[in-house]
Amino acid sequence: MDLKSVWCVVAAGVFVVSGCKRYESVVETGLHVERIATALEPIPAAPAYGQEDSWSALPWRDDAADGLPKGRTVSEGPGTADVFYLHPTIFEEGPAWNASLDSAALNEAVDRWPVRHQAAIFNGAGRVFAPRYRQAHIRVFSVGDSLSLAALKLAYSDVRAAFQHFLSQWDEGRPLIIAAHSQGSWHARWLLQEFFDGQPLQERLVAAYIPGMDIYPSDFKQLSACETPTDQHCYCAWMSYGTGYVPAWLGQKEEPPSAIHPITWTTEVGKANDRKVHLGAVRESFRNKNPGSITAQLRPEGVLWIDQPHIFLVGKWLHRDNWHVGDFNLFWDNIRTNAHERLEAAAVNP
Repeated sequence: MDLKSVWCVVAAGVFVVSGCKRYESVVETGLHVERIATALEPIPAAPAYGQEDSWSALPWRDDAADGLPKGRTVSEGPGTADVFYLHPTIFEEGPAWNASLDSAALNEAVDRWPVRHQAAIFNGAGRVFAPRYRQAHIRVFSVGDSLSLAALKLAYSDVRAAFQHFLSQWDEGRPLIIAAHSQGSWHARWLLQEFFDGQPLQERLVAAYIPGMDIYPSDFKQLSACETPTDQHCYCAWMSYGTGYVPAWLGQKEEPPSAIHPITWTTEVGKANDRKVHLGAVRESFRNKNPGSITAQLRPEGVLWIDQPHIFLVGKWLHRDNWHVGDFNLFWDNIRTNAHERLEAAAVNP
């Protein structure tokens, strides 16, 4: 997929492939973005999380995470949790390894696309906190050298500082949800390892929704993958591809990544969901449309195979090998509903 190809929708369908801002990771597309700079320096100034402009979303102000899509009504939710959301890679131009938070255009893109389309899934679950961070350039996933790792570590240092600020200043002991996508899921893995895995906070973790990155059982000592719709203290991961396609890089792994079906919320391999349980996709215009348009099944390789969308006339045209861009939006209401169900289950069986 072209780096300028993007996420959006046709009037009658789910997605088109050009014309709108795309956010997806090169680790999923297989694209190669060449190295430009040969050093991490100059390093952009670190965010100050005591200042509200270092956050894309905070629960006491109006922001992109507060919206609900037009179209089909979605549930309001219990509102009892705190949600910590980490956005995917938006930074893909220029020589720098890490994005500056001084870029109004980049901040606006983060707010308009992933925060609006992904973080808002969880606004019914509770208070949404979404930090800005010095995200690593998209090239880190194709170059994959020591500078790439250093750039990711720098980005994670911001994520860590933001979470520590949340804990020290705003934490009220509520149930916790971690939500992230792509590069955000990379950082969420480190966050879960450091703060949750075998730690007291694991007991407050309702679930982590971290699609778009290969997450493995061996990444954690005690934290495990969710296997049912109401499991607690666990993580939900999946990577979306077209039926019949498996990325070549997966064959180089010693174990398959964790995967759960984001419609049925089970880990059964080889069984497609009934169309009637798909609650709709949220399109680029932020409308909840096309219930029953997606069937998918988990594969032994640890990926989610998505069938040709069940949309009259245009379904075949919409199909693609790589559905990374739709990891959240194809299943928007199913994810929202499941977050609410897990919270309700946690309240009954704390």
